[in-house]
Amino acid sequence: MALVSEFLGQLTLSYGTEAEPKFPTVVPARDFDPARDAARIETAVKTKGVDEQTIIDILTKRSYEQRREIGFEYERIAKKDLISSLKSALSGSLESLMLGLMKSTAQYDASELKASMKHH
Repeated sequence: MALVSEFLGQLTLSYGTEAEPKFPTVVPARDFDPARDAARIETAVKTKGVDEQTIIDILTKRSYEQRREIGFEYERIAKKDLISSLKSALSGSLESLMLGLMKSTAQYDASELKASMKHH
């Protein structure tokens, strides 16, 4: 175990002069508007062929707390659960990633552990 943490410690690469971001790397978005984000996701989900890029742009650039607020707003305006909508709109690894982002770190870790134990 010590070797792994030692190895990971050496992986901090610096680009130019600015320091690498510390954990968490996703910081809350400034001028955050959960209703606007929820409306944009609803439109993206309803778009023929699904506008995956808008969903990615929003969910990957918000903190977990902000994603939760978007979920509440989405349910209010769309009258359906954001997670269910993401499941039906997306597939494959993109679906897994976006659904993973909707979980807290503890929830995500627990689901990953559970999934890995099923395969053994």
